[in-house]
Amino acid sequence: MKRIALLASLLFLVVTLHACISHAHSNSTAEALALLDWKASLLSLTNHSVLPSWTISSRNAEASPCSWFGVHCKGDSVSRINLTSYGVKGTFHAFPFSSLPNLEELDLSINGLFGTIPPQINRLSNLTYLDLSYNQLSGRTPPQIGQLIHLKTLHLVQNLLNGSILKEIEIGNLSSFQELYIGNNQLTGSIPSTFGNLKHLRFLYLSTNSLSGSIPSEFGHMESLNGLALFKNNLSGFIPPSGNLTDLTNLQRYENKLFGPIPEELGNLKLLVFLEVSQNQLNGSIPSSFANLNNLETLFLRDNQLSGPIPQEIGNLVKMRMLDLDGNHFTGQLPSLKRVRLERNRLTGNISEDFGVYSSLNFISLSDNDFYGEISPQWALCNNLSSLQIARNNITGRIPPELGNSAQLQALNLSSNHLVGEIPKELTKLTSLTRLILSGN
Repeated sequence: MKRIALLASLLFLVVTLHACISHAHSNSTAEALALLDWKASLLSLTNHSVLPSWTISSRNAEASPCSWFGVHCKGDSVSRINLTSYGVKGTFHAFPFSSLPNLEELDLSINGLFGTIPPQINRLSNLTYLDLSYNQLSGRTPPQIGQLIHLKTLHLVQNLLNGSILKEIEIGNLSSFQELYIGNNQLTGSIPSTFGNLKHLRFLYLSTNSLSGSIPSEFGHMESLNGLALFKNNLSGFIPPSGNLTDLTNLQRYENKLFGPIPEELGNLKLLVFLEVSQNQLNGSIPSSFANLNNLETLFLRDNQLSGPIPQEIGNLVKMRMLDLDGNHFTGQLPSLKRVRLERNRLTGNISEDFGVYSSLNFISLSDNDFYGEISPQWALCNNLSSLQIARNNITGRIPPELGNSAQLQALNLSSNHLVGEIPKELTKLTSLTRLILSGN
């Protein structure tokens, strides 16, 4: 009896294993056949055949796609497809959405996909990563994307998408979202306040579209945000307070129609490295709280209607590498800086006293201001100086021959001042010089 029982148990185990293996082979083969149907709908952008490794041998009726180019599996089921920059062309409609139940990542970026994004995309219920950037996809993004509750990353940059996409996909329901890149499209309408629900969102790039309306104050609730790019849209209204954006390192809102003052609260973003709000209609002064931005490397505020003095404390920001404030109405004297663009303001001061002792200067443009005094010979101590532009000011005296020792100098523009005397022969030592303008003296 024991032998019979043992044989029965072994037989049951063999039958069960066979059934499991057959089921796995069946699923794997079904996924392979489904992907081959999609392959048949694609065209190649090159002279080579599309996805040559995607094939099933005639000798083997059961096959797995796990060894195909760009296909990765967990077990015998497809979990990731990455065909970025592979040069395929076709629509997204024939993609086997229903036949890949375990697909988690799909990257078809930098290809020739066209047409719309089909609503069947919601059948990829396990999807966490989707990148369709740099294609020719058009139309509206289907609201079914909002049903992909596990989605963490969505990249749709540089397509032809249009409409009020953000409201239609109920973006606030995607609580797992960490990255949303949909810049360089043709999106219109306003930005919904439901973005404030995305507590885990780290990067939000909506730049280079036609979005309008104001920036929602609810943005301040996205406490995990590291990068926010809203530039090159038609956004208007005041810049909202920064709220809880204490992790923000990159903030770009340039080329919009924003007006009013720069919020004092921006000075609380102590991790901020890059800040640009150029080419808007902002007024008022630079907040004194900017002195708290100890990690700031780049500050661009050009082409606004800002006025008043430039806070001297900005000169204490030791990591500052780029400062562009031109095209405003600033007055007063300058702080100590390494790299500045301050042309087209109303700044004044003695040029030699303000800049003559800063050996770390490597780029400076002070044209179209009211600086006076003489060019200090100490500017030759700026060993890294590559560009010196102080045209259209009230500079007097002679060109110091010591400038000939500025071996890295590539551009020198001292035009339209009150300089006198001869051009120093020492300037012939500037072997890197490609641009020299001394007219109008």
